[in-house]
Amino acid sequence: MKRKLGFSLCGLIIVFFLVVLAYNIFNSFKPEITFQRFRMDIEENYNFDVSRMMMSYNEQWPLPASFMDNLNAYVDWDHEIFDELYYDCMAPTDVKLSAVIDNSKVTFTYQGYITTKQGETMDYFEEATFDFHVHPELKNFDDVIE
Repeated sequence: MKRKLGFSLCGLIIVFFLVVLAYNIFNSFKPEITFQRFRMDIEENYNFDVSRMMMSYNEQWPLPASFMDNLNAYVDWDHEIFDELYYDCMAPTDVKLSAVIDNSKVTFTYQGYITTKQGETMDYFEEATFDFHVHPELKNFDDVIE
């Protein structure tokens, strides 16, 4: 009788831990990410696109290191692009932003032409890929390829 009670108690403990494990897996880190593109119209003939990332997630779960690395890389890259286009260029400048999603990897491409502060007009092309491990949503992007 004690043996059956011991096995039953062990079985209940195992079931309890399996339920807790399933709950943790189900509610693990699953952010909702949205990238939004908008146009910066500085002055006539001085325009460029910029992106903004919005994210919501359960703050009770820590952010995975690989996600944080990609997030930091994206933010740094995006700020570098903005600083370059805003502070180092002048009219006429026109740079457009496009995005492609492939297996939760987002590739951003800036292309167009810029005019440097020295008055030199040249083609502009910057591209980077970021893997956020989730399928993000893209808003205000033309011809989004998924």
